[in-house]
Amino acid sequence: MSLKKHLPGTLLLLIAALVFLPHIGALTYYKDDWYYIYDGMVGGAKIFHEMFRIDRPARGYFFEWVYTLFGPNPLPWHLAAFLWRGLAALGAFQIFSLLWKDNRKFNFIAALLFAIYPGYFWWISAIEYQPMIASLAFQVFSILFTLKAISPAQGAVPGAGARSEQSRRDGGGSKIRKAAYIIGAILTGWSYIALVDYAIGMEAFRFLAVYLLVKQNEQNAIWKTLKAWAWTLVIPLGIVVWRIFFFTNERKATDIGGQLSVFFANPLAVSVDWFFQAYKSLLNLSVLAWINQFPAFVQSMRLRDVALGVLLSALVILIVVYAERRIKLSAESKAVDDDQTQTTKEALTLGGLGMVFGILPVVMANRYVDIAGFSHYGLPASLAAAVFMAAMIELISMPRARTIILYAIIGFAALSHFSIASNAATEIKALQNFWRQVSWRVPALRPGATLAIHYPLPGMGDGGLALIEAANVMYFPAPTNQVPVHYPLAGLTLNGENLPGILDGSQVNESGYRSHTYTIDYTNILVMSQPALTSCVHVMNAANPLISEYDPLDVSLAAPHSNIENVIVDSEPVSPPEFIFGREPERGWCNYFQEADLAAQTLDFERVAALGDEAIALGFSPEDRVEWLPFLKGYAVTGDAESLKQLAKRIVGERTIRLQACEALRNIEQPLTDEVRDAVEVNYCKGSE
Repeated sequence: MSLKKHLPGTLLLLIAALVFLPHIGALTYYKDDWYYIYDGMVGGAKIFHEMFRIDRPARGYFFEWVYTLFGPNPLPWHLAAFLWRGLAALGAFQIFSLLWKDNRKFNFIAALLFAIYPGYFWWISAIEYQPMIASLAFQVFSILFTLKAISPAQGAVPGAGARSEQSRRDGGGSKIRKAAYIIGAILTGWSYIALVDYAIGMEAFRFLAVYLLVKQNEQNAIWKTLKAWAWTLVIPLGIVVWRIFFFTNERKATDIGGQLSVFFANPLAVSVDWFFQAYKSLLNLSVLAWINQFPAFVQSMRLRDVALGVLLSALVILIVVYAERRIKLSAESKAVDDDQTQTTKEALTLGGLGMVFGILPVVMANRYVDIAGFSHYGLPASLAAAVFMAAMIELISMPRARTIILYAIIGFAALSHFSIASNAATEIKALQNFWRQVSWRVPALRPGATLAIHYPLPGMGDGGLALIEAANVMYFPAPTNQVPVHYPLAGLTLNGENLPGILDGSQVNESGYRSHTYTIDYTNILVMSQPALTSCVHVMNAANPLISEYDPLDVSLAAPHSNIENVIVDSEPVSPPEFIFGREPERGWCNYFQEADLAAQTLDFERVAALGDEAIALGFSPEDRVEWLPFLKGYAVTGDAESLKQLAKRIVGERTIRLQACEALRNIEQPLTDEVRDAVEVNYCKGSE
């Protein structure tokens, strides 16, 4: 009996762990996570009230509580996100078990599909999206507590006939349990909507679930359902009344009146738009979530990661096979075909209508659900989507085909999550490597500088994400307790949108978001570029910038505006926190390059030459040949013509690098020996005019 009771939940958690935890050690901050953490580090836990006072104040209290517990360490945030998801899956299994108590296998599959639902992409961003996944758990348990409160096991269904003899014996104890479930349902109901306002559409799912439960024991189910469900209206109405009459919303995107005004301004056009947005959202939520996530991310993975993901997916499927057999064998009674057909019909209705009503608030707010950037809008309705998919699979008449499709969907979901995390870990690793190199090259930065950065991977740093915050976390981590926080450094992505301001070089703009402000000073730019993953980070000196053959045109145009004086050279080098930026990597070429480039800035060319000798002796060399240039300067100034001749063999094959080397060596202000000048002209400048 103990095995029968706990096996499904244990296996749900085991499968969820295999799906979500393999990369947990490599996941730190992703995208917007950076500004949440930096604002918390500098402004303290109270800063989150400022962050969310304009639209969702409940999140301010939530983040204050969680940040007080976890601080900036990313690991507990990711573990907490997994815990919320695991709790939601267990709660969902209990809901399905109350609705279809004789179909434990179906209940397990529906709960499993909910646990590994692949349409929600942002679980890798465990800090920013922590309240969303917590809201999902509160949502599930609010519905579960509602069903527990009206379940015959806790007393009669409201409106039902006489109590059982057991209920009369239980007396007050049953009333206390029922009251506790009602209170729990209301509190968790308010919590989930307060954290995620567009989740209010899932109140329709609650009503449908109550109807299905009441229908098990009542003939006049609609009337009895209304009586059993009526008290739950305090949940959405309480939030709506507070939102309309007591809270002043300062953000148009979450203002009910502002969004509805769009409809009243042009009802016909907006209705048509809502229809197509609803269609697109439902398609993404119910079907495409299970298949489109798979190719979108797997195609960008390395072959080794694909192989590992396939093995992991196979293991998940084997556990599901085991779970199905054990649950079937341990069932006290097997559902007859008519019961299974009835369960399938009810699940289709619950899932289908639950999805429709679940996405209505999103659509009416002029948003839509997709499987990437806006996947969080579908997270509340993923509970309905999982039930719907489980029922759709059950409709397949051929058992073998049904089994194959089920396992394929589970395998695709597991592999999708593995690839999402794998690609996120690759981006995080690239970001850590970038800022580790910056810490070697830049001991300290002057406050007020604006960093113009080119990251090595497409999509990194879009909108300034992890540009401004990563630099400030590393160079200015000290608490100020200012509200709002003012960032000492600003940051820009080097792209066509920001390039005109950099080239103009005369504007100073004040900007900010929610709980922080910063100053974008186009007159004081420091350009940094990592042209490719195999390149080192190049901190540009306007007098003689290193332009790689892999750099985009934006870097070449912006580099002459880079103010190297923003790099403070006579300072103790910064030490990036390991739990954010990872462990210090083994010493390699980029260590020597960054130290040599820094020494060249201080005109310590003896050290530059010594570093070059050491790197060459150890067999290090750059993948990006422009990185030889600081060493060429070192050898030229120190009179080492022989090394210049030897390095020419590694450089002159690429014309653009040879031209840069020629110009850089000709423009050295220090006196050079005749032998060095000859070596420069013969090996680097010959034929360059």
